[in-house]
Amino acid sequence: MLPTLIQDNQPLLAVSLLFLFIIVLLVVLQYVMVRYAEPLFRQIRRYWLMLRRYLGQSAAVIALKNTHPTGYHFLSQRFDIRHFYGLPLTLLFVGMGYIVLLFIGLVEDVMTVQPIVAMDYFVSAQMSRLHDSSLIKFFIVMTSFASTVMTVLVMLVTAVICWVLRQRYLLIGLLIATIGSTAFTFLSKTIYHRARPIDILLVEHTYSFPSGHATITIALYGFIAYLLIRFSQHFSQQVRIFVVAVFFAILIGFSRILLNEHYLSDVLGGYLVGGLWLTVAISVTEWLSAIGKITWRIEWDTSHSYLLWLSAVGILLSTLTYAKLYQFPLLS
Repeated sequence: MLPTLIQDNQPLLAVSLLFLFIIVLLVVLQYVMVRYAEPLFRQIRRYWLMLRRYLGQSAAVIALKNTHPTGYHFLSQRFDIRHFYGLPLTLLFVGMGYIVLLFIGLVEDVMTVQPIVAMDYFVSAQMSRLHDSSLIKFFIVMTSFASTVMTVLVMLVTAVICWVLRQRYLLIGLLIATIGSTAFTFLSKTIYHRARPIDILLVEHTYSFPSGHATITIALYGFIAYLLIRFSQHFSQQVRIFVVAVFFAILIGFSRILLNEHYLSDVLGGYLVGGLWLTVAISVTEWLSAIGKITWRIEWDTSHSYLLWLSAVGILLSTLTYAKLYQFPLLS
């Protein structure tokens, strides 16, 4: 009887094991980061400064400095860890370039019918077997967090909070992340014209690649997580915010696959597009911070804490209401 039960519920068992693995992995990651990451970063910083001093005394580097002073100054500034215009900005640009290359490679695989497309069809077929599962209702609620209506509401609430905190320049990064990612996704859908899966549960009328929900999850909610991390003064709290944000993004991305709204590669493409615009938004925000337009160390009073919690509860209730009134009726 047990083998038959397992055989009949293979997709559900696979999903359960997958999320169990993800949860365990994130819990272990959080523990390791809280316990070891902060002293490790300090150690890396110290070794990096020692390396810079050592290279500065090298005969070859001194010769380069004397021969090509302009080029030496430029390279030296790119690897300076002491200010934003040095190594932090360099890493952000490298990150953006790497994401672009990954996206181009994914597009090539999707458009030229590589093995990833076969994987897309296989995963979609397995998800179709879960359409009568009790998981559907939960993931409909999760996918509603990244709907257009909820995205606009979350943006407005975030803008109000930034205004109340007198950090209005944060709105620039917020707009870059959301508008930039949305426009890029719309353009990509228009160019690639990929049809959605056949067994789609909630009918959509736009093209499939990349996933707009996955994109806005990384871009918008990722930017909000970045703001919470920057405003937090405790490393352990910053790690927990990061881990929760990652798990939230995984849930929304998986909701698009489970509901057969998108293929697996659509969601991965959305993550990359969202990650690209999130990196751009963070770069601009950090630049504004470097020139003194943004203050991260602010005095949090009780009213600010209440505003944050009330906003979170309001968004949750609004999402549940939206899912009940709009999303669930699409199933019938």
